[in-house]
Amino acid sequence: MNKKIIIIILFLLIAGASAWFVYNKKNNQTIINPVSEYSDVVKQSASNSVSIVKLQHESEPAAISLTIMLRSGIYTNQGVLQSESLTNAPSIEKNRLILNNKPTKIQAVSEIELVKAFELNHQQILLLSFNQGGNQCEIQYQMLTISESQSITSQVFGSCLPLTNIVESGNEIILSMPQNNPYLGNDVLVDYRYFNGQVNERLKLTKQQLKQKYANLDASKILQIATKDGCYVDGIMLDDNSCGNGRKYCVMFKNLTRPVKTDDYKFLKDFCSN
Repeated sequence: MNKKIIIIILFLLIAGASAWFVYNKKNNQTIINPVSEYSDVVKQSASNSVSIVKLQHESEPAAISLTIMLRSGIYTNQGVLQSESLTNAPSIEKNRLILNNKPTKIQAVSEIELVKAFELNHQQILLLSFNQGGNQCEIQYQMLTISESQSITSQVFGSCLPLTNIVESGNEIILSMPQNNPYLGNDVLVDYRYFNGQVNERLKLTKQQLKQKYANLDASKILQIATKDGCYVDGIMLDDNSCGNGRKYCVMFKNLTRPVKTDDYKFLKDFCSN
């Protein structure tokens, strides 16, 4: 009887040791350095260059994401950069970035996400995103530029919609996303230009570009679009807030190049004149 008990105990000890060994080996593969080198962050950032939209909606993120690196700490030209959350902060912006344990100008309601890291002209540049709360603006962006002598924080920018494209060109970075104007539609992009620490919106669509955009439309096609959107029902144009008061269709109508004065044309002319 005693021998059976001893054998069972030995078996359990061996099984427990084996399980611990497998668990420990598996978890050692996912342990990350508490502080990452900036060059490693840039390398990881480059490996995530598939598609900005795909990255932001990925259900299974990379094993070591850029945001985890930022949360754990990143060695930069001026010391360790890190995101932190303050549970007892007096304001609703309880998330912030700290550089060498000193707060930067970047703070937000949601966790600060690291979207991409760059190196230009011996400067380290981080593209960050966050949500400031509310239903009106899904996402905003800010860029932090770090050199050996200073750090520069750009203004908050974005159309409140996720980035779709990032292009490095010489000493500048062009960031594109859908514009957030219900009157034009989300197929029109807005571009922001980063240069020397600052971000500025590039020129918006000109009247000539609008005419080119709607060159193939006529009044009947505009009403077909409005019908598909659920804003033109049984011969009535819905001008409530859900349809942007119909202004999207009036922008299209007012930029027709060769309008044919059909009944649909007269309908839109009356509607858009009110």
